[in-house]
Amino acid sequence: MKIDYLIAGQGLAGSLIAWHLLAQGQRILVVDRDEDGTSSKVAAGLVTPIAGARFHLPDGLEERLNYARQFYWDLEEAGAGTLFHHRRIARLFQNEKEKATWEQRMAINDSRYDRFVSPLVIDETFFRANHGGFEMREGGWLDLPSFLEHTRISLLKSASYAIGHIDANDIAIQPDGIQWKNITASKVIFCEGWRGNQNRFFDWVPMNPALGNILEVTFPDLGNEERIISRGGWIIPIADGRYRVGSTYYHHSHPEPSLADRRNAVLQKLHTITTASASVVHHLSAIRPVIRRSQIFMGIHPAHSSVAFFNGFGSKGVINGPWHAKCLVDHLLQGLPLPPEADLRNNHF
Repeated sequence: MKIDYLIAGQGLAGSLIAWHLLAQGQRILVVDRDEDGTSSKVAAGLVTPIAGARFHLPDGLEERLNYARQFYWDLEEAGAGTLFHHRRIARLFQNEKEKATWEQRMAINDSRYDRFVSPLVIDETFFRANHGGFEMREGGWLDLPSFLEHTRISLLKSASYAIGHIDANDIAIQPDGIQWKNITASKVIFCEGWRGNQNRFFDWVPMNPALGNILEVTFPDLGNEERIISRGGWIIPIADGRYRVGSTYYHHSHPEPSLADRRNAVLQKLHTITTASASVVHHLSAIRPVIRRSQIFMGIHPAHSSVAFFNGFGSKGVINGPWHAKCLVDHLLQGLPLPPEADLRNNHF
């Protein structure tokens, strides 16, 4: 079987690159382990334009956010159902230091913030807002399980999906591409999440995976709050009175806490956000790939032009992923340059 691109992994990264290659008429095959509890299936899918303790707006945010929203909307209009849920975010300050940092940021009078900021209105009966905060426009969350399932079904319909595992040791480099089992392709793209450096091509990439934990809960007393509430952690209204709350991360360099301890850590974080009592419905846990401050890395292997990499999605993967997927496909098909900060060949680990 001869194709253009073989893709290892159908998480967020693999799905995004698959859609962009198909849009350019490429013949692809996505091979996925089809595991439950992967980071893409468990992740909250948050979209927070203003994030971090310094409330920084990254360069290029607007372009990446606009592109991502259009990408998800296009899938919805093509029959995917509702994937992207628009929600304002009530960002509550944790302390006076955060409040002062925000006031300093606003004093600069950067007009870029006008698009995303509104005054905060919050019910302090339920939420701990004694230090104030602001309301963030153009936030929301992507229903990642639905996005992944829609992608999988679409790939199945075009005979572009298979359950399995691509072992890098089974990849044979050919003069004009690669050979894997009975598949001949011009390139293979590894999109394997936290396993990204567990193969012979990319074992030099310094991944620091983190075990993430999220709880799905109900709040009998919370009322009809429809915004995402953020204060060190977050509360996301999902549907039918259910919410996702989180999150905590444990890197593998530290001893892994018990399931009960991880659950209690999320509940403690939740207690710093709201006074409402929660009933736990599910505990969701998965390993997230982390490369250098959750930065996306991608590109062609320095020594093998038929081997590529697309990985490192962090908490902003829903925003940054689609735009970066477009950049990688433009690079592969047209030779256009990659963003320098994301290009594997520009980064010396």
